[in-house]
Amino acid sequence: VQPSSGHVLAVANHRKDGFNAAMRGARAPGSTMKIVTAAMLIDRGLVSADKPAECTKDAVWGGRTFHNLKNFEAPGATFATSFARSCNTAFIKPIDGVRDDAALSKEATQVFGIDLDWKTGIKSVDGKVPTATGAEEAAGYIGQGQITMNPLNVASITATARTGVFRQPVLVSPDLDGRTIATAQRRMKPAVQQQLVSMMRLTASSGTAQQTMAAVGGSDKGAKTGSAEVDGSGSPDSWFTGFSGDVAAAAMVEGGGHGADAAGPIVATVLNAG
Repeated sequence: VQPSSGHVLAVANHRKDGFNAAMRGARAPGSTMKIVTAAMLIDRGLVSADKPAECTKDAVWGGRTFHNLKNFEAPGATFATSFARSCNTAFIKPIDGVRDDAALSKEATQVFGIDLDWKTGIKSVDGKVPTATGAEEAAGYIGQGQITMNPLNVASITATARTGVFRQPVLVSPDLDGRTIATAQRRMKPAVQQQLVSMMRLTASSGTAQQTMAAVGGSDKGAKTGSAEVDGSGSPDSWFTGFSGDVAAAAMVEGGGHGADAAGPIVATVLNAG
């Protein structure tokens, strides 16, 4: 997706059934959702990129215990470092201060344009961030629970973070049929956008996406990794999203494991081609 215009630059699938999962899929996005969660938490003044964030081994919410990958912890870490290292607990700990079960859903729809009946020109799915409570709410903050996305949605989320403005992805020009394009209720606050981009850049330079993004040319680049547990699957889905210049891309590999391992190289290749 081109952040400055919303134009879909390329779509690819690798499936035997021919299903356009890149635009019609609906799977938990894992930690790529933390882009939206971070924006919401910063927007509400609950965290700041340069301020300390509690990155403990685990966090309990709604009677469920949430862990970090391999139970790591990062005492004294800033929120930016927690984002870059994909610390789950740093995103769940602030929930008590949100005081609005619909906060994440509102941020996703009002700022990132998720679930606004996109008319891309072909059949596509907009993503879902339903209101949740208790453990399901906490799970949603890290891209699990009831939240579903596809690579088009996640690429659009990255494009919105990159510019601060949601531009509905378009594959076929609306000039051809006069259809109405979705618009978000509000643009991202400049301070939120600046912190979000800086954290994605940190993720690319020294966080979980470092090795993958080292292969991407240019200096203006950012990323977010994700892995999403799926019931009945032996290995989590691999998610990766990133930007370089005026290109935002996302990929998902079912059962691919960590985001940087399977989906990451795909995104790096696309960004280099763009």
